[in-house]
Amino acid sequence: MEKKTLRELGAGLASLGLILSGVSAAQANLAGSTFEGNDGNLVTNTPGNSDWASLDVAGIVNKGVDKASGSSDNAFGQGTKEDSSAVSVVTGSIPPNKNDLTRFYEASETPSNGHTYLYLAWERLVNIGNANLDFEISQNVTAGFTTSTTGPVTLNRTAGDLLVSYDFGGSGTPTLGINTWLTAAAGNTVSQCFSANTLPCWGKHQTLGSSSSEGAVNTVPVVDPLQPGSPTLGVGLFGEAAIDLTAAGVIPVGTCESFGSAFVKSRSSSSFTAEIKDFIAPVPVTINNCGSITIKKVTQNEPVGGMQSFTYTTSSNLTGFSLSNGGSKQFKALPTGTYSVTEGDQSAPWNFVSLSCDTSSGVTKTGQSVSIVLGTSENVTCTYTNHYTNSPTVATVLVPASPITVGGTIHDTATLSGATATAGGTVTYKYYSNNTCTGGTQVGLPVTVTNGVVPNSDPVTFTTAGTYYWQAIYSGDPDNAKASSPCTSEQLVVNKAQPTVSTNQDLIPNDNFVLSSGYNPSGSITFNLYAPGDAMCTGPVVLTQTVTVSGNGTYSTTNSTVHATLVGTYRWMSTFTPGASDVNNLPVTSGCGVESFTINNG
Repeated sequence: MEKKTLRELGAGLASLGLILSGVSAAQANLAGSTFEGNDGNLVTNTPGNSDWASLDVAGIVNKGVDKASGSSDNAFGQGTKEDSSAVSVVTGSIPPNKNDLTRFYEASETPSNGHTYLYLAWERLVNIGNANLDFEISQNVTAGFTTSTTGPVTLNRTAGDLLVSYDFGGSGTPTLGINTWLTAAAGNTVSQCFSANTLPCWGKHQTLGSSSSEGAVNTVPVVDPLQPGSPTLGVGLFGEAAIDLTAAGVIPVGTCESFGSAFVKSRSSSSFTAEIKDFIAPVPVTINNCGSITIKKVTQNEPVGGMQSFTYTTSSNLTGFSLSNGGSKQFKALPTGTYSVTEGDQSAPWNFVSLSCDTSSGVTKTGQSVSIVLGTSENVTCTYTNHYTNSPTVATVLVPASPITVGGTIHDTATLSGATATAGGTVTYKYYSNNTCTGGTQVGLPVTVTNGVVPNSDPVTFTTAGTYYWQAIYSGDPDNAKASSPCTSEQLVVNKAQPTVSTNQDLIPNDNFVLSSGYNPSGSITFNLYAPGDAMCTGPVVLTQTVTVSGNGTYSTTNSTVHATLVGTYRWMSTFTPGASDVNNLPVTSGCGVESFTINNG
């Protein structure tokens, strides 16, 4: 439950229906407090005030409950006195003249005036008129001292512990007082003891006046809403008190005192040296006007197992310290004052993200420094957050590998190392004609990195020979810094093309036929050209042409369209055939292959 101040609760008390009818209004509360500590009941009489019922709603009441009365109840053994630290707890029949305590309540507050108020209440089983009891308020807990304890117990008393005496004579207003535990280690002397002749002891008794205390025992039956079933308590079975510990000089304004345990015990009489009887075992309490400052450390994206340590300097009233992720440093028991904490400057891969505090009142933040004006009982928590940015590297591989020939196509690949498994961002591929990677040509659009995987670049066809330098440029993301592959790590050589030579003869063959020794020959000459491989000139002709003969002489073909391109030997065979009117000449043939030519291609 969220705890509220009594003043915040006061305005809503009337709605709780806890006003006890038939109980007269009490006198004024202690100055600065809303608690009705002298009305002898547990509920609020005046709207805007507070009482045990409202404190219980606020969750600030600490409750001690005794064992059931009878043979199973326990008490201090005979002879136990107030100054006894080594005590014995016994069980069995309880002497009839003792005050048989059943419950006690404790609460405290430190409102805006800086005073610390202590509220106490007790209940007993039987009204025997007078009541003599003490509340022991300790700084530390006594280990093993519980409701069911029996046997020897050594009370854990520390110099400065309080003993609040409550002496009620059977009617009227109870007398309240305070003693403080004294030790030799704290510089005390026996002369300061109240009744003992040796240290440690309870110091001089201070009777509290009306300006610092008030109390009452119920004179009419009252309801206890803090008990299960809200039973009614008879007359004289309930008593309460309110003490201004600051006005009493126990916890002055601006000092720091803290108590963490409380229990109650009864005395057989009003005498301080009387035998101690019943008790209700200690319960944890929180009584202090001290403040605290807590500094917490949070890191983001820190590598597993990193546990980077961050150093903090402080004002002279605090000590410097170091923290790693998840750690905290708490300064407890701080009096009011001004305190400062500064985190050391960050260097890569770390950077400062934020400094947040759970309150803005009295807190001034400047960069990595915080100044806190700490009020009474104020607790301030500030959290420093720092971020780890990975410093990845980029490696690239060209596919296919360098070199290539002008006109070839290539693409680049990139790999991120040292980045988070969830790395995002983009990679831009570029190539340059210089080894300083200035200017350059971007290859397509930037590709998107997903979980640290970088897609390939678009393919590029190089149409100009030369030397180029590729680079992959990573944009970074919130957890990973920007990075680029080294400029000269990926060099692409684009070679000039190497032409090849292949020759093929392409001839337009023609032939000459010299006709001689004829007698006025006439008729025709037929030229036939046979393809390679036709050594007998019996196959199809590649070229044939017939020309007219008129007398002896040289006759030629006039081919301009037939080409000879096959490798091998072409053979001519030509024949003169006399005409019908030529009765003076015989035919003549040049013979197959007499005339030939060969094509050799290299």
